[in-house]
Amino acid sequence: MLLGGAGLTLITIAALRSGPSHGSGSGDGGTHTGPTGPTRSQQAYAVARQEFGLLAGGDWVHAWNLWTVSAQRTVPQDEFVHVNTACRPAVGIPYTIDGLTVTDPTRIRIDWHRDDVSGHDTLFYQSGQWRIYPDARTLAEYRPGSHQVIQQRRVAGSCH
Repeated sequence: MLLGGAGLTLITIAALRSGPSHGSGSGDGGTHTGPTGPTRSQQAYAVARQEFGLLAGGDWVHAWNLWTVSAQRTVPQDEFVHVNTACRPAVGIPYTIDGLTVTDPTRIRIDWHRDDVSGHDTLFYQSGQWRIYPDARTLAEYRPGSHQVIQQRRVAGSCH
């Protein structure tokens, strides 16, 4: 089963680290938004947790709404919702956010894992807010169209 980013079977966030790690990336992702405001990396971490929570709850519409415009153009909302409703991902398998790597002030990579599957997504700071750009595997999975994706998932036994 192909997994990644928002198109995957994120179920629960059971074990999050106490906060984002900044990895070895460059740039000033920790710039404050205001005198007492959270850092940008903290904001990105919160958006990633929100995305995972929405997916864990099966709220496909709101999860998709956190994607970048580019990702939304690649996988239309109706297709994303149809696939994940017709072939619901497994539930109860926790995902863990392993850390954030600030690559520049407007881009942060988030690494995650679920059981023995790991992946990463990218968060972009656009128009004053962080947006999710799912990994290439997730976007590629939807390329053949919703009916083909559902069929492939059924054959793989990943519909629940």
